[in-house]
Amino acid sequence: MKIVTLACALVFVWACGQAQIAEKPKPNAPLKGEWVYNTSISDEFDTPQVDTTKWHTTNPHWLGRKPSLFCRENVSQRDGMLILTGRREDVANAPAGYHTFTSAAVQSKDTVLYGFFEIRCRAMNSALSSAFWLYVQDSVKQEEIDIFEICGRNATNPWYDSIYFATSHYIIKSHNLHISDHVAHNQGVRYADHFITAGLLWTRAEIVWYVDGKEIRRRKNDFWHSPETINFDSEAFPEWWGLPSDDDNGGEFQIEYFRYWTLNE
Repeated sequence: MKIVTLACALVFVWACGQAQIAEKPKPNAPLKGEWVYNTSISDEFDTPQVDTTKWHTTNPHWLGRKPSLFCRENVSQRDGMLILTGRREDVANAPAGYHTFTSAAVQSKDTVLYGFFEIRCRAMNSALSSAFWLYVQDSVKQEEIDIFEICGRNATNPWYDSIYFATSHYIIKSHNLHISDHVAHNQGVRYADHFITAGLLWTRAEIVWYVDGKEIRRRKNDFWHSPETINFDSEAFPEWWGLPSDDDNGGEFQIEYFRYWTLNE
């Protein structure tokens, strides 16, 4: 009887181990090759507090796009999600040029080079942006891959709220050179009304953008070959799609998870 019980216990342990292996998430995109899930970079946001071993709860090098000011208080975790909140409010003793709105930023403490990046999210119902992007900069250059920038609500141009801007930037500061291009993908529905899965494939050869597992943009990787930080944020864009209207008081950019895989080569 003891032998049978021990055998059953061993089978149970083995089955649990196999289940854990099987449960590792797979990319929501038709990728070729063997992709390895990176648990040290990924985050399911299922704890009460932000994991500050992985994330800064603001942008360490930037206060935000004026007039919106990044505030740590606007970053939280709730109901298994990372929440970036935008608010119509003034902050006492704010730096010059920052007023009327506060917003939020989260940046990874590690940098990564190449891989597949994915989040499931719902955009803020506001003209304060919802964005997922990669970047690095130094005194000479800046590399940036905007997986998406979304305007969840716009009183002047309502069509903005269904556009997914997928952009790439490369800047050589010493020569005032800025190479930038983008695709404005129209999903046909408001991004603030439903959750989407946003993905990016970044390899030495190319960069590919995905929405809900479908490719929306592909370009040759001419310039983006440095390790970059992972960023989620919300910003005001007065010179792009305009500031929030008087009845737009911000909202929540909700992120269910961030997942990262590397190709086993």
